[in-house]
Amino acid sequence: MNEPNGAEAPLQMPRRFAIRLLHEAQLAGEQPFVGVVGASAEPDTFLPMARPSLGEAAALLQDRQRSLWAVYLHRPGSPAMPTPEDFASQPQVLRLTASLATKGVLQLRAWTLHDGRVVERELQIRD
Repeated sequence: MNEPNGAEAPLQMPRRFAIRLLHEAQLAGEQPFVGVVGASAEPDTFLPMARPSLGEAAALLQDRQRSLWAVYLHRPGSPAMPTPEDFASQPQVLRLTASLATKGVLQLRAWTLHDGRVVERELQIRD
């Protein structure tokens, strides 16, 4: 959704769900994974993907009456920012990453693909 000045409105995520996503990254440690985030009114469902098939994951979410909101990428040792290739399948869908922020605190970040460039989106965590 765009704001009147052309800027995109910040994405919103409930704090409890953001903590769950960060916890998934902590549990995985150095093991990379890909998962999907589903939403009804707001993001509230996480499904790990054994094989990266977004079509199958989207169908599972639809069975749960959720839409595909984001793809969650956890790749320890890689840059937090996804590459344009990470958007090859379903380029309109957000990508989320967990990264170590200042002072070693895990932080959830959101990304979109705009004109072939990966751009960070503001993600607001709310109570």
